[in-house]
Amino acid sequence: MRHRAAVLALVLCCAWNPLEAQEAGSAGGEGKIEELSFSPHHSYAYSEGTGAKQFTWIVLTEKEPPLKDWATAKNRDEARRVWCEKEKTPFVAVKLDAEWKVDLYFLCPANGYVNTEMLSTWNGLESVVVNFETKDAKRLKGTLTTGSGACSDGDTVAYCTPTGDYTFDAPLLK
Repeated sequence: MRHRAAVLALVLCCAWNPLEAQEAGSAGGEGKIEELSFSPHHSYAYSEGTGAKQFTWIVLTEKEPPLKDWATAKNRDEARRVWCEKEKTPFVAVKLDAEWKVDLYFLCPANGYVNTEMLSTWNGLESVVVNFETKDAKRLKGTLTTGSGACSDGDTVAYCTPTGDYTFDAPLLK
């Protein structure tokens, strides 16, 4: 009887999918994607690759994302794009390199067309800035700020055209 109970426990453990227990984290703030106002409520993060070729993604959405479907998708980028189009909901996604520096920035204005933006620097101000409050194996928490141009009032430098000021508290999914 003990043997059967042990086997049953092992089967249940192996059959349990950890992705089912994963939930999106929170997000906040305001910005624009093209002319569309964007106010995210959900966030999640995941890594892909290893070593110097490891990238970490942080995704902010207005609607609850279908994390289980996205995690099992062969092409996560395409799964997000299709969801954006089908659900008519925007998202932003930032791709960080192995050194946690911004590599690319993606925006979907609720129509299925994904804009890809490269990082640019104007007078020392990067167009996409990610700052972390928490960065560990389970959670990424911080801010994502975006804009273009660098304007100064003499003491401080700020975006001439701010496009996003967001917060995120994202579980780092496997």
